[in-house]
Amino acid sequence: MNGTLLPGASGLEPDGRSAARYLAAVRQHWLLVALLVLAAVAASAAYSLTATKVYEAKADLLVTPVSASDNAFLTISAFRESSSDPTRTVLTLGRIIKTPQAAEAAQRAEKLTLAREALLRAVSVTPVSQSNLIEITARASDPVLAAKIANGFARGVVQVRTSQFQREVADTIARLKARLAVIPKAQRGSVQAVTLQQAIASLETLIGTSDPTVRVASLANPPGSPTWPRPTLSVAVAFVASLLVGLAIALGLELVSPKVNREDELLFEHRLPILAHIPRLPRKTVRSYLAGQRKLPPETWEAYRTLRMNLLATGSSGRPEPRTILVTSSVPQEGKTMTALNLALSMARSGRKVILVDGDFRRPMIGTIFGVVSRNGMPSFLEQDSSRLRARLAAFPHLPNLRILPASPEHGHLVDRLDLAQARSFLDHLAAEADTVVIDSAPITEVADALPLAAAADAILIAVRLGHTPRDRLFDLRRMLAQHGIAPTGFVATDRRGHQRRTGYYYAGSAKDDRAPAPLRPRVRAAPRRTWRQPTL
Repeated sequence: MNGTLLPGASGLEPDGRSAARYLAAVRQHWLLVALLVLAAVAASAAYSLTATKVYEAKADLLVTPVSASDNAFLTISAFRESSSDPTRTVLTLGRIIKTPQAAEAAQRAEKLTLAREALLRAVSVTPVSQSNLIEITARASDPVLAAKIANGFARGVVQVRTSQFQREVADTIARLKARLAVIPKAQRGSVQAVTLQQAIASLETLIGTSDPTVRVASLANPPGSPTWPRPTLSVAVAFVASLLVGLAIALGLELVSPKVNREDELLFEHRLPILAHIPRLPRKTVRSYLAGQRKLPPETWEAYRTLRMNLLATGSSGRPEPRTILVTSSVPQEGKTMTALNLALSMARSGRKVILVDGDFRRPMIGTIFGVVSRNGMPSFLEQDSSRLRARLAAFPHLPNLRILPASPEHGHLVDRLDLAQARSFLDHLAAEADTVVIDSAPITEVADALPLAAAADAILIAVRLGHTPRDRLFDLRRMLAQHGIAPTGFVATDRRGHQRRTGYYYAGSAKDDRAPAPLRPRVRAAPRRTWRQPTL
């Protein structure tokens, strides 16, 4: 066989293929995403309905700083213009609002019973950009209370500033009068005395007035609706956020998942056809079927018939039909024995002469299913005499086209003697006895016994169980085959879920053939060739 380049070795995928993979991951985990979104939306809605309502009220203060050249307020801490930082005045007033003194003034102004610390927590101060306005925002569970807190701080700050302003005006007047008093009456007409008298007269006009640099621009009104919670916005945000988180989780599971979960991985990453989709069956059903106690569903048998037809189609277009077919897998419990058994049964029922070989020399299963054991002596895979190899075949009275070649675990220590030449001779002898030889081999990544048989076989089927087959082990299998120049024919994929049972005339007449051979109690063969009885197929 010609070698094949292991697909996906570069690790690069076209953007469209990656998008399709991620979209498939979302479809696979849609239930997880839906449950996450539903839980988030329900929690958001419940919180919006039960959360304490918050109302916001806003009042504005206007700062009118005096000119820096105005000497009338030279000794008074009024807000003055600053050419180096025009916003300094507004920021200074903002810091004054968030002080305990302002909170106490707010309590007095609006007769509030809230504690000082609670008032400070309920208030935020925001300078309005490109203006001398300061916005005082108060939050409370009652709209009237929110308006009172905002107005209390606005009026309280003005009262605090006014009290400070009046004290400083009175102190300045007293200081100027003291300086004027030390000037003799004879010199009261001097420039110094006149300047002091004018300053005193100017300041006396400010007695009883509020701070001219700060005033209330607008008072707050009780809001008509709460600002929190906002059910529509909360639910919308919860929906979008949970959807994004759900999609991220789905994609994360896709990236970190060690299992092959979808068929497109087999098609796009390994570039091999899927020759059959086998419905997943419960373990109890499989065991009962192999024990001859239960029939397979019609759709399952139809899948194996499809596999038979697809394999026979590989011999069209002038290519030779595969006569030796090896079924393997990357790890155990992938359905390879079921595939080999039912493929052989399907081919035998179509009229072909078939030999089913138990190629898993360390853990043989085919002989156990049919209740036969291999004869003692030299293992069959080392037998070079055609007549003696033919004598090891066990026939079926009710299905004469099918014979099996069992193996014995007692011969497992001799597998090292099986090489490529020995395997080719072994399969050639069997192919001369039948139209098709089906080999149930061991997983290649577990043991190397199947490599010589795979190199000598005409077709290689890889059994894959979606949701169970490890990605790395499947790549290891492909790499091992590629290193020996072996090109697999395709995959037999067992689906993650069972198919819905279909009824109708499409399956009429097939149910009576769906029972597996009944097992017989294994016993040592007394003759070189023997047959056993089984229920009618």
